[in-house]
Amino acid sequence: MTQYMLLFSLGPVQSFIAQARKTRDLWFGSFLLSALMQESMKEIQPHLVFPDDPIIKGNIPDLPNKYIAIFNGSDEAVKAARNSEKNIKKIWRAICNEVWDEVLGKVPASSDPITRTQWDDQVDPANVFEIFWVVVAGNGEHYKEWLTETQLLFDRRKRLRDFKQQKESGEKSTISGLRAALRGPGELRTDVQTFWYQVAKHQPAKDISSDGTERLDAIDTIKRFAHLSEKLAQLLNREELDAGFPSTSSIATATFIELFIHSSNDESLQQALNRWLKETKKLNETMPATIPLLEGLATHYTRGRTILKRDGDCYFPETFSAKRLEKEFRFDRSKEKEREQLAKDGPEAVSKLLEATDALTPPITRPTPYYAMIQMDGDKMGKLINDVEDQEEHQAISKALSIFSREDAPDCVEGKYPGRLIYAGGDDVFALAPLARDYIQGAPTQEGTSPPIKNVLDLVNRLQELYCLQVRDAVKEPVLVATDPGSDPSDMPKKPSRKALVTASTGIAIAHHYTSLSYVRRVSKEAEQLAKNHYGRNALVVTVLRRSGEQTRVGCRWHYPNLKDDASQPIPLFLSFYDLFMEDVLSPKCVFNLLEEAPALVGLERDAQISEIKRVLRRQRNREMEERLSNDEIQNKAKHLVALAEAMNEEVSPEDKKRGLALELDADSRRYGLVEVLGWLLVMLFLARKEHE
Repeated sequence: MTQYMLLFSLGPVQSFIAQARKTRDLWFGSFLLSALMQESMKEIQPHLVFPDDPIIKGNIPDLPNKYIAIFNGSDEAVKAARNSEKNIKKIWRAICNEVWDEVLGKVPASSDPITRTQWDDQVDPANVFEIFWVVVAGNGEHYKEWLTETQLLFDRRKRLRDFKQQKESGEKSTISGLRAALRGPGELRTDVQTFWYQVAKHQPAKDISSDGTERLDAIDTIKRFAHLSEKLAQLLNREELDAGFPSTSSIATATFIELFIHSSNDESLQQALNRWLKETKKLNETMPATIPLLEGLATHYTRGRTILKRDGDCYFPETFSAKRLEKEFRFDRSKEKEREQLAKDGPEAVSKLLEATDALTPPITRPTPYYAMIQMDGDKMGKLINDVEDQEEHQAISKALSIFSREDAPDCVEGKYPGRLIYAGGDDVFALAPLARDYIQGAPTQEGTSPPIKNVLDLVNRLQELYCLQVRDAVKEPVLVATDPGSDPSDMPKKPSRKALVTASTGIAIAHHYTSLSYVRRVSKEAEQLAKNHYGRNALVVTVLRRSGEQTRVGCRWHYPNLKDDASQPIPLFLSFYDLFMEDVLSPKCVFNLLEEAPALVGLERDAQISEIKRVLRRQRNREMEERLSNDEIQNKAKHLVALAEAMNEEVSPEDKKRGLALELDADSRRYGLVEVLGWLLVMLFLARKEHE
């Protein structure tokens, strides 16, 4: 029987999400798109093939930006597509109107016709969204060919996109930089800043800068204030929307906060804790449930939830500078005396608090200003889907992706680690996480029986393993049928395993919490693309953005098949060195010495490389901890490093070999495997916070 496949998509995804100044902007941009997609599918659930479940669960945007549905009639399919488009536009306009009323409607200057004209033009769905869909006739008995044809026609339709030109004069948005900032009658920067100063007077300080330096266009305004929309709350079946999302500072300090909460009942800490709570109460309080693992932990301790109301900024003395207090926390001229007093007392309170946590037994490692932004994407998902054997397999993969994004990813990132998901939809994961995690014996960690996650490298490794396990179970291997009834099945040509296609590539950007969020987002996306294109997929790339401006970028495959010893595989090997650095078994000097020698080392024979690496490691070993790292173990570590470097060299393309491999870690081109491996050890030093010791 002839049926009709509808492939529908809503975009653009990347630009809509990426234009953000606050972490909440990233999250709510993702949330809005997921909510719009939920509305687009509300009447066609029985017809859906992908996604498996079209309802958002919890506070994680977990719906993809496209759906596939099958109908018995072409008119029914076309009607469904048009209704989806209509529903998206209807709820979007309702959200826009409510944000206007709650934010701009309170400002007298917005009554000027120019403001409403700007708003209406910028929020026009035709100018905001790219909605594409195709309906293709086919037969379930030839599902694979039908799906391939649908995807082909859909790709052709996207190439015929309508190009819209928006000519806008005046000051651009400080977030998107593309559209003009909303304003009143004046076009000068001072006029626009005055307009936004008036807007900010009616909104909480945590939502927008008070001095007018944040000048937003309509789309940026909606992403920032969509939590005020009752229509959006109704769509998600909630009384009101939770607008709480951790700042980069709170993410960076999450592992410190975890142990701090655990120690908060310590009598020796009480005086410093009380003073710090008193001084920081004068700053904006945050929602305590923004990092789920910490929220669960806080319920066990008397002051736990109070501590979680303090943003991560409160653990850094520089937060209390007069300039930051005025700009970020609205201590303006009317509060000048209070501001000056807090600029004096705040840093002292932080200093005393950190001295008190230093004095605990065991001490708590001081908070780091660095955090990680993670982007993971399944490899060759289009090919995997287009090669499905039948609708049953397609739906099984859809269900597997749903389980991963709704159960596995949240449990890994938020349940077993103090991170936060920005988005998890299908094979895509976008998250923020602290660099590494320390433990106090006896602290409730909600870990169950699984081993604790050490650091962000361990986290992303487990995340991609969960993805691969979940999706591989849903993928069918093709059944080979001999054309000659008398032929021996063992003589039939071997086809590549389809399950082996299920891999993921991940990019991580490690950045200071003051670094521009849009820049970190761009670097993390570039890292993910490098993992796919530069390292051949099934790979990981990490870029460290130091506050000084210096960068370190390293990459590798998750697994090298030619390495027979698991201890030589990248993640186990790098994590073993991380442990040695954390325990002060090895001095950081070993890495810097080896990096300095690297140009000469790569020209040596294998045994000579091992011998020199062994010599340096022995020389930089803590003499009091030889039992932790014996000479034999050092020999093995040196062998593993060289074996991994050789495996990396073997996977270099002929083109890169012809161009020549780089000897410098800061080179953009492919580097010698040994240089790459030593670069990874430098990153392990950074995660262990030993780099500059």
